[in-house]
Amino acid sequence: MKLASHPDLLDRIAAQYALGVLRGGARRRLEQLAREEPAVRAAIHRWQARLAGVAELQAAAEPVDKVWCGIEDRLGWKMADPASQPDRPAPDTRPADGWWQRLWSAPVFWRGAAAAMAMVAVLAVGIGIQLARQDQAAPAEVLAVLNDDRAQPAMLVSWDAGARSLIVRRLDHLALSDQQVLQLWALPAGGKPQSLGVIGRAPEARLALAQLPAAVPALAVSIEPPGGSPNADGPSGPVVFKGPVIHSRL
Repeated sequence: MKLASHPDLLDRIAAQYALGVLRGGARRRLEQLAREEPAVRAAIHRWQARLAGVAELQAAAEPVDKVWCGIEDRLGWKMADPASQPDRPAPDTRPADGWWQRLWSAPVFWRGAAAAMAMVAVLAVGIGIQLARQDQAAPAEVLAVLNDDRAQPAMLVSWDAGARSLIVRRLDHLALSDQQVLQLWALPAGGKPQSLGVIGRAPEARLALAQLPAAVPALAVSIEPPGGSPNADGPSGPVVFKGPVIHSRL
């Protein structure tokens, strides 16, 4: 499947890559595609540029000259004019009291540290907002795109790690009767198909799942009677959608 032919899916996966939540084999495959396909590379660059602006959430602050002079004076970077300074006790020149000890005890150091921590907090909030918006816009991890018999995208399957559930979004226009529902299956390399849940007829559904089945290379969807397949060995009705898993966690 060419990601460039599915711009919505490409945008979601590029966003996950830029945020750092796309890992393992899926990340390496996307990097390989980016080297081969300009559209994939451009999508990643768009998201990286969008997230690079998070630092701009903090308004710029220009320190006054007095602050800079005080820092330079305490660090010993310039000699103060004795005539312009009030009488001060002679500096303590004991070896133990080096520049680091003086800096550590200086109020301006702690004010600077507090300002730096405030900047970190602002950036953390900004990144959190971006992640929250991304979570609302798309599932965290895209697992598979299932195609119909004409090789057209028919279903998007994603994994919501926080809710421990699969998110199934239909892209097809398959008509079902009142006595027909869709059921999702995992197709292991060896052994019988494993039911992941009954989707029903809704355009989107969540299937609660304690954990993802391991080493499953493909998924499929069949048409079943209400309640799911009565066959313990797999689908009882026709398989209408299928596709490979594109995420390494499944």
